[in-house]
Order: sequence, then structure tokens, then C-alpha cells
Amino acid sequence: MQLQTVFQKNLNALKDNNLKTILTEHVLQNDIKVINTNGYNLAYNGTPLHNTVSPLGEAKKIFDQTDNSISAITIVYGIGLGYLFQYTAQNSKGRVILYEPNLDILKMAFTLVDFSNEIKSNRIYVTTNFEDLNETLRNCYNEIKYPDIIYLPSYGEIFTEQMKADAESLKILVGGVATDYSYTKNRFYTIALKILKNIPYLVKETPLCNITNVFNGKTAIICSAGPTLSENLETLKKYQNNVVIFAVGPACKALINAGINPDFICVIEDRNCSSQLRGLDLSKSNLILEPFTNIAFHKKENEVKHIFSHTSNNLPPNILWKNLAGIDISEYYSRGTVSYCALNCARILGCNRLVLVGQDLAFLDGQIYSKDSVYKDLKLRFNEETKKFEVYVEDFQKFADAISVSEKNEIKEHAAQKRLEGYKNRITTIKGIQGNFLPTEAVYSLFASNISRYTMQFPDFEYINTSLRGAQLDGYKNMPLEDALKDTQPIDKENFTYTNSVDITNIISGLEKFLNNFTECENKIANARRLLVRFNTEYIRNRSLTKEMLVTLKKIITNYTELSINLASQNPLFDFITKKEQIEFENCLQTSEVFDLETTLNIAKLQTEYLDKTSENIVKAKETILSVIETLKGE
Repeated sequence: MQLQTVFQKNLNALKDNNLKTILTEHVLQNDIKVINTNGYNLAYNGTPLHNTVSPLGEAKKIFDQTDNSISAITIVYGIGLGYLFQYTAQNSKGRVILYEPNLDILKMAFTLVDFSNEIKSNRIYVTTNFEDLNETLRNCYNEIKYPDIIYLPSYGEIFTEQMKADAESLKILVGGVATDYSYTKNRFYTIALKILKNIPYLVKETPLCNITNVFNGKTAIICSAGPTLSENLETLKKYQNNVVIFAVGPACKALINAGINPDFICVIEDRNCSSQLRGLDLSKSNLILEPFTNIAFHKKENEVKHIFSHTSNNLPPNILWKNLAGIDISEYYSRGTVSYCALNCARILGCNRLVLVGQDLAFLDGQIYSKDSVYKDLKLRFNEETKKFEVYVEDFQKFADAISVSEKNEIKEHAAQKRLEGYKNRITTIKGIQGNFLPTEAVYSLFASNISRYTMQFPDFEYINTSLRGAQLDGYKNMPLEDALKDTQPIDKENFTYTNSVDITNIISGLEKFLNNFTECENKIANARRLLVRFNTEYIRNRSLTKEMLVTLKKIITNYTELSINLASQNPLFDFITKKEQIEFENCLQTSEVFDLETTLNIAKLQTEYLDKTSENIVKAKETILSVIETLKGE
């Protein structure tokens, strides 16, 4: 009876109702026994999970290796009988995420040990799969401290293969969360403004789903700019009339110069990288763009056959265009790389054989990109002194010309140098098709994982990878391009029509609502400024922390909450254009252990910066909206 009570207490403390059900219904399947080895221990199939001399000492030693600060995030892999998890939960100043994929061990631990005080804390989370771990990590991640991952040595011995696989998956997961966090903080403002500025062009472009299944049952080529692209150009030219070719921007130069006309060119860059298509005849190609793609590409409407839009449903700022245009974006999947976008476009258009070309996701023969691509001068070499791979440029001026469209050489060179320096700490390795490990960029590991998982999300398609020297992509058949295409037949790629029906009146009305909401936001900002003046006046008068200052600070934070949460829910544009300042201010609140004089002054300073930047961003957004409305009314 007592054992059941402990289990029930732990269940009641869990925040995840689904996990409560899973643990309640789970039936133990493995041999797990309670043993006494100088303290209670668990034996899994005969092997003790904790140190047999001092399980608590082992836990303390492992935890002491972490950087214990209020901003820390510690992932505890495996619970055992709970010594490491409980010690970490009780002593960590930051947040703790338990990840225990073995339900047998988790249920046994929950049956024997009372963790309810720990797991009901808002700092403690319990997860059993990567999906929940991913969501949890995203909710508590901050850029101040990279997450620590700790585990019991016994897990590495007992679950050796699973631990190896999970270690790689954890690295990819954490890297993906870090990338998305940085993108959210640093790019949402510019992305949101670009969507607004592009609206006069977006109203003329056709949502890709308007031509769903026009190539039903056909073979699609997803052309990326990896090193093996050049090896496949001759074969691709031979079969180009038998397949639908989707190309990413950097691959177009190699394709068109080889006499291959991409049917669709996908570009999702918000920066001006139109140099990728400079001097190329695009008259036989369609463009597929995101709402936020740099305006230089949207302006190519007269250079291409037509422009279609792919409004990715995983990028929050795209909700602006979704709501304004009243379109369904449920089929527009994207995960960080334009190749993924191109893959999804091919599926939307009905192609049932999806063939990857040049999707190496690794650096081969010293090449970062194909030797025929626009970025061909970017190279890789191994430094014998440092024993590390390093990226360099063979012809810096040519590379600078390819990177930037600016007429000023110093701007081009700065952009090229910045791109080059970005590779310094990002070179890692990835498992290749041949079982070897290949040099690559860290983010490519995430891309490889996403592209592989796509096959599980949409299993009713045939997936083929023709990069036989690149990264291993699970879910894809590995075969030469010739073998993949030899049985294809010529297809009619012109026999489809498209319609576009966007209500400009509704769009204008939606934009005007943004303007009206900004007025309410500005009132809240003015109120916050008055509170800050009161706070600062009180500090100048006393030069010490007073009750009046704390009361005013609480009002400032309450006003901020009303502004950043309640009003932002009415106007998502406000949320996007202030995201960086929101994150910085909230990180300060979350990492403040005590509200002493120094902390309160810093909070007031950050709130002042938040209000100043918010006011500046609102002005720019309003100017953009008014200009767009004027343009739309003139059409």
C-alpha cells in the first residue's frame, strides 16, 4: 500500500498528463531488482545502476562537474534509483530536465522513491522521448549557458549502443534548439518587416498549393549545390525532360551553364543573395519564394515564368501573411534548409519519386560546394599543426563578388570575410554513406536529421539519394542517378494552369488593424516610462533600495507583461518586432536570484532599453505599413 502511495504522489506531481497515463498503464518487462550495496541500489538485468560504495558520492561528483548557475540547464540522462536526479534537482540553481527513455526503470524508481517535492517545482521537468525533451528544452533554453548533459556511468555500460545513438541525437537536438533560439531572437524583427515590404509582390504570387498534384506520379529531382552535383550534370541533362527539376539558388549557375533548365528554383534567404542568379537566363523557370525572401527575388517577376509562394508553417512571422491573405499553410513544411523546402514543394506538386542530387551535407575532396557552383572558391583543408579542418577561399575576390550584390568592394569583402569566419568553430564530422566520417558543418548534421525524418512523416513516397560519397540519409535508397532515371519517360511540364485570388481589401483592413493596435501599445509604453521616472527619482533621492522602488518595479513588470503578452496576442506583428528585447529582458528576470539594488537597477535599465527599441521598431513598422497600404490602394 505504501509503495503505491509513493507512486501516486509522484504521478500527482507530474505536469504532463500524458506521461501520467503512460506510467500508470506500463507493465515492467525487464529484470529490475532492489539490492543493498552500502545503500539501496537498483540492479538492471543483474548490473547495479549506481556506485556500490557510495551512490550519493557518485551523484555529487557527477553534479560538481556542471556549471551550477541560475541560468544553467542540466539534462540528467537516466534516473536509476534517483540519487543523481534528486541531488541535481535539490542543488541546481537553474533548470533540470530528466530524460529517461527506459520506462521500466522510471516506473520502478517512481514506485520506490518519493520525488514529488522535486518534480512539482517549476524548475524541474520529466521527459521520456526526444519529442518531449525537444519541446521542454525550447521552453527553457537561453543563450547564456549551453546545457550540461550528465548521466550515470552504468548507463554507458548497459545501454552502450543506445547511449551512442542518443548522444548524437542530443547533440543535434540541442544544436537545433540553439539555432532556432538565435533565429528567433535576432531575425524575427527583420523577417517581419521584410514580409510587410514584400506584400505588394506577394498579392501577385500564387500559393504553391493552388497547383497541388499537377505532376502526380512523376519523378522529381531536388538539386542542391554539394560537391557531387558536378558529377551528375551530364546525366541530369540527358534526362531533364523526363523529370521535374527543383533547384536551390546556389545550384542554378552550374545547372543553367550545363544546359539544364530548372523547372522550379527555390529561394528562402531573407538576405540579398541574388548574385546566385546573376546573368542567368531564368525565362524557362518558375520561382518558389517564402513571404520573407529578399525583395530582390520577388522583383524578378518579369524574368521568370511565374512566382509561387511557399509559406512555411513552422516560422512564426509567416502567420502575418497567412492571416492577412487568409490562406491555408498547413502543407508548407520547412526545417532550416532550402533543400528541405524544395523536397516539400515536390511532394505538394504530386511527385512520388523524390531524388536528391548534390545533397552531400559533407565536404568532399576539399570542396564546400560544387566546383561549378557560384560558391566554388570556398575550400576545405586539414591543418597539420592544429590537427583541425579549416575553411579558406581560393580566390577571395571572386568569392566576395558571389556573396554580395553591392557595388562597393569593401562591403563585398566584409560580407565574404564574415561568411568565412563563421566556419571557424562549426566544422565537425558526420557519418557517410560508406560508413566513414566526413568533415561537415555542424548545422548540416541537423539538416541531415531533418531530411531523414521527412521520410517518416511522409512514408508513401520513394526517396532516393544519388550522393554516394556524402552523408548517410536514413530512409533513402542510395543509387547512381543513371539507375534512378533510366526508366523515366518524357513528361509534359507546361500543361497546368494556376489561379490567384487574394482579397486586397481584406489585406488593407488587416494592416490598418495593426496600426490601431500600435496606438494602444504606445499608450502602455508611455505609462511604463512614467513608472521608470518614478523609480529613478526614488533612487536618486535615497541612493538605496526602498519599498517604494520595489512597488514601482512590480508595476513596471506588470505593465511589461500586459504589453508583451496580452497586447502582442492581439497584434502578432508587435510580438515579432520586439522579440529580441523581450528575450533579453525576460532572461534578466529569470536569472535574477535576489532583487537587491544592483539587480533592480539593471532591470530598470533593461526595461528602458526595451521601451526605447520598441518605440523605434514601432515607428519603422508603421512607416512600412503606411507605404504598403498606399501602394495597394494604387493598384
